[in-house]
Amino acid sequence: MMTVLTKTTAILLRSERPLLIAHPRPDGDAIGSTLALRLALLQLGRQPTVACVHPLSSNLAYLPGADAFVLDVPEEIDCDLVVAVDMSDLKRTGGIYRESWLGRIPLLVIDHHETNAQSGDVNLVDPHVAATAVLMADVIRALGVPVSGDIATCLLVGLLTDTRGLRTDSTTPAVLRLVSELIEVGGDYLGAMRKTLDAVPYQTMRGWGEALSHLQLEGSIGWAVMPLAEKQALGIADHDDLDLGDLLSRVAEAQIAAAFIEMSDATVKVSLRSRQGYNVAGIAHAFGGGGHRQASGFSIDGPLDQAVAHVLRAIRETMTQHDQRCVDC
Repeated sequence: MMTVLTKTTAILLRSERPLLIAHPRPDGDAIGSTLALRLALLQLGRQPTVACVHPLSSNLAYLPGADAFVLDVPEEIDCDLVVAVDMSDLKRTGGIYRESWLGRIPLLVIDHHETNAQSGDVNLVDPHVAATAVLMADVIRALGVPVSGDIATCLLVGLLTDTRGLRTDSTTPAVLRLVSELIEVGGDYLGAMRKTLDAVPYQTMRGWGEALSHLQLEGSIGWAVMPLAEKQALGIADHDDLDLGDLLSRVAEAQIAAAFIEMSDATVKVSLRSRQGYNVAGIAHAFGGGGHRQASGFSIDGPLDQAVAHVLRAIRETMTQHDQRCVDC
């Protein structure tokens, strides 16, 4: 019986012109994993196209092949395979994936989200791994492609961003071994840390200043808001979430942190972060979003103050349930 990894390599090897799609507001795992696969397919003589509905942030734009990304593709694109990378369902393509492709162009899904809808013809999905980059490393090895320094750097960015610099409880010994292997073949670990995790654009830093002026703490819940007017005054686009959730996760007293960013369409983007032992994926899923136990997100209708109140109620309920389980234990 063919394993899912074998089916994944088989469908990739049958393809000559694959379309690789990263999700909107792309993070390091989506971009790093997509670019790593692109580089591997180029080595095999394929002609991959990489697409994302939003432009890459400056801390990802330096990666090898980043300038190959397109923001949209025609419905009648000449491709023979679609690969959805690091996304839980096709709505997460931001409209790049077309309904007319269903049943006509094979779909491969490579992802690690617990809430994945398994909508592909082949679904390489494992919610137990730290990042999609872990699965992509397996795919590239199975394709028989040597992992170059550039591929290794892309995979390192995926691993480092989704583990917040190897700080989440998903950072297992296997993850550390993979990081070591990627460094050994020429992956730029220090560059990935410096250019991606530690490089904060000026505009983002200004946005942090505005958001932190609204920072609040209630017991072990911390949150901050970014009102639309303040965001627009700084020229911050809707697709830029400022990595505000990751910033708030550093509040020492907060077991769960929430970032609320008001959008121009009257919705509010919510990013949740938690410390070990607290699962925010369930909260995000209840609001129609998704993610991981310690990092999840979703969008909710405004106005901003009502959205904040609604989400904080859900967080308080989660905290109460967690504390009750601990008492029962």
